[in-house]
Amino acid sequence: MYVKFNKIWFLLTFVALLFSSLYIYYTLTPNIVSQDVYKFFSHYTVEKSIPYHKENRLLYISSFLVQLIFLLWFVFGGLSIKLSKICERISGKHYYLSVFIFFLLLWIILKLLSLPFSFYSYRLQVKWGFSVQTIQSWWLDYIKNSLIDIVLSSVGIVLLFFAINKFQKTWWVYASIFLTAMLFLQNFIWPSFIAPMFNKFTPITDPTILSMVNDISKNAGIKIDRVEEMDASRRTTLANAYFYGFGSTSKIVLYDTLLKKYPQNEIKAVIAHEAAHWKENHVLKSIIIGSFGIFIIFFIFNILLKTSIIKAQSLRYSPYIISVFYLFMLLVNFDTNPIQNFVSRQMERQADLLSVQYLHDKNAVIKLQVDLAEKSLSDVEPPKFIEWFSYTHPSAMNRIRTVEKSKI
Repeated sequence: MYVKFNKIWFLLTFVALLFSSLYIYYTLTPNIVSQDVYKFFSHYTVEKSIPYHKENRLLYISSFLVQLIFLLWFVFGGLSIKLSKICERISGKHYYLSVFIFFLLLWIILKLLSLPFSFYSYRLQVKWGFSVQTIQSWWLDYIKNSLIDIVLSSVGIVLLFFAINKFQKTWWVYASIFLTAMLFLQNFIWPSFIAPMFNKFTPITDPTILSMVNDISKNAGIKIDRVEEMDASRRTTLANAYFYGFGSTSKIVLYDTLLKKYPQNEIKAVIAHEAAHWKENHVLKSIIIGSFGIFIIFFIFNILLKTSIIKAQSLRYSPYIISVFYLFMLLVNFDTNPIQNFVSRQMERQADLLSVQYLHDKNAVIKLQVDLAEKSLSDVEPPKFIEWFSYTHPSAMNRIRTVEKSKI
C-alpha cells in the first residue's frame, strides 16, 4: 500500500497554502481603517488592538502550518506506512488493536506539536489581561479536554475503520448518518455532562434580569424560560453570552463578567441578541447545514480512498489511513473556513437586526458593540480578507453599520 498525491490532494493543499499566504500577508501589512470608525472609537483604541491581533493571528496560522507540513511529510514521505507496520507487529496482527495503537501514537504526536501554541495562546491572554487562570488551572482544563478528545476520537476512529472495511462502497453514507446523529445527540450531552466539568451554571433569579427576559420574550413571540449564569470570571475578564440547543434543550447562558461589568441596557441588548438566535432556531439550522457538509466531506474522502490509496483488493485498509484522514480533515476544515464563517456571520447579522426590533432601540445595540470591542481589544475593522476568511461574527464596525441602517 502507498498514498498517491493526486489532483484532489494537490487542489486541497494549494488552496490551503494560498489562503495561508494571504492570511500572513494581511496580518503583516498595515491596515487602513475607514474614517467612520472614529465616530465610535478613538485612535488609541484602534491602535492598541493592532499588536494583540497580529500576535494572535501569527500564532493561529503558525500552528496550522506546522501541523500541515508534518502531516504532509508523514503521509506522503512514507513514515506513516512504516509506523503502521510497526503497530501491526506490536499488536500481534490484531487488526483493531493495531488501529488503536496507531491512532494513539499519532494523537500524541499531534498533541505535542500543538501544545506549545496552545500554551503560548494562554500566556498571550494572561499578558493582555484577559485570562485570570493560574498555570495549574490551565493544565487541568487542558488535560480534561484532552481526555474527552481521546475517548471520543478513538471510538470514532474504530467505528470509521469498521465501516470502511465492512461497507466499502457505501461506508461514507453510514458514517455521515452516524455523525449527523451525533451532532443532534451532542446538544443533549454537552450542556448536561461536558460543560459542567469546566464551569458552574446557575439559573438566574435576579428580578431585574428576569424582567428583561420577560419583555424580550413578549416582543420576540417566544417563551424564554431557561436563562443561566456561568462563572466565567474564574478564567477570563471578557464578557460573553451564548444560545445553545433546540427544543427542550434551548437555553441562554450569560457570563457573570457580563452581568457584573455592563450596564443594564447593554445586558438587555445581549439577551435580545441571544433571543433572536432562539427565535430563528439557529442551532438547529447550523446542525442541518453541517449535516450536508458532512455528507459532502465523506463523499470526497471516499473518492480519495479509491484514487489515492493503492492496496490489494482483498486487504483491509491499514492503520495509516488514520493519518490520511487527519490530513484530509485538517485541509478541508481550513479550506472551507470562508463558507463556514459566512453562514455564521449571516446568522449573527440576523440576530443583530432582530435584537433592534425586540428592543426598539438602536443605540443600546450600538453602545454594546462599542463597549465589547473596547474591553476585548477587538480589531474593529480588520482587513477584508481576514474577516472573510476567519471571522465567525461580523467585525464591530460592520455590526454597527448594519444596526445603523436598520429600521425599527
